[in-house]
Amino acid sequence: MITYTGLFLSIVFVAIAFGISLTNKLRLERDVIEAMIRAFIQLMLVGYVLKFVFGQDKLVFTLSMILVMIFIGTFESTRRSKGIPKPMPMMLLAMFATTLISMGLLLALGIISCKPIYLIPISGMVIGNSMRVLSQSAIRFKEGINDKRDTIEASLALGMSPWDATQLIRKKTLRLALIPGLDGVKITGIVHLPGAMVGMILAGASPIEAVKFQIVIMYLLTGAPFIAAWIFSKTVYSKFFNSDEQLVLP
Repeated sequence: MITYTGLFLSIVFVAIAFGISLTNKLRLERDVIEAMIRAFIQLMLVGYVLKFVFGQDKLVFTLSMILVMIFIGTFESTRRSKGIPKPMPMMLLAMFATTLISMGLLLALGIISCKPIYLIPISGMVIGNSMRVLSQSAIRFKEGINDKRDTIEASLALGMSPWDATQLIRKKTLRLALIPGLDGVKITGIVHLPGAMVGMILAGASPIEAVKFQIVIMYLLTGAPFIAAWIFSKTVYSKFFNSDEQLVLP
């Protein structure tokens, strides 16, 4: 158990980050303090909310919390999608569909039970990883459109559709957004022990049971970002073309 004294003393790590930034003139001191305060407030609030939801053990509360997480994740992805016209509906579709498919398969296959203690944390992992991939995809695709503007317009002039003209950009966008996550999975268990596994071990679970659960999570977090990125790629390209299939940059 972590005592409140231990919680307070852990601020020493924040102080180290603050000191390094200050002495090396990185100008990240404000970000360090802001990150610490926001993380503390958000985690404490979530802790009390989860305590209430787990205590009620009712599907309506569980689904409500998952929907809130989806909307927050969508908002964050949208906020990082500067330069893409009206990204909210597209991001919401990708986030909602990815969560629904991922959690639906876990339940349908009997891998987890329909309890908030499983549904909420695992949904949070899916949403968090999807948010990261969607944000990176948006940035990469916008950069690709700008870099290849002349090539796209030449392809359109030759009679290609917007879908075909942006095919290579979409593929490159997906690869660049998905590779970091795959690299992280490759070193799991060798370079670092994942949080879910460590948490179960600290809670007293058998290391083998913790490993089995973590493997399920790793497989899930390999597939879910692919779903989100794939849905994104199917919809984002149309945002840059008008009804006459002409390239339009914001």
